[in-house]
Amino acid sequence: MDRVRQAAGVSNGSLYHHFPTRAHLAGALYLETLRDFHAALLKPLAADPDAEAGVRGLVRGYLRWVVAHPERARLLHRLRRNGELEGMEGVWAAPNEVAYAALGAWIGRKVAAGGMRRLPFAVWMALVFSPAYALTPQWVAQDAPTVPPAVRAALEDAAWHAVAPA
Repeated sequence: MDRVRQAAGVSNGSLYHHFPTRAHLAGALYLETLRDFHAALLKPLAADPDAEAGVRGLVRGYLRWVVAHPERARLLHRLRRNGELEGMEGVWAAPNEVAYAALGAWIGRKVAAGGMRRLPFAVWMALVFSPAYALTPQWVAQDAPTVPPAVRAALEDAAWHAVAPA
């Protein structure tokens, strides 16, 4: 907390007024990072692409954000896994609801049009994002994170084939 206070150039009172505990500060940082991540992730869906282009665009958006913001990606992974947000679970509920609603609406339209198979949302999310999510710690541990083109293509292909119509 003291390093944050010094870097921000604020008094102890000011810092602790806004962030009474380390968890509150971590929660605020997590929330800001999560919102930025969601915006980047959902950007490929803005033009309402067809199902395949949208799924591939989501994976591509995820990878681009991780490579462009490795410190922020590390932060999202670390704060949730290390229990530094204990008691702050409600912090990310609202932004997740908004992002999941937008994604769910897009998925619903594509399923209704026959462009994707109908799956429970949690299963759809796991099939599309879990491979990239599992590899994220490996990428962000690099000095200059990269995802080779062949790996990007394989992740996009796997995501699409997992949810493509049967």
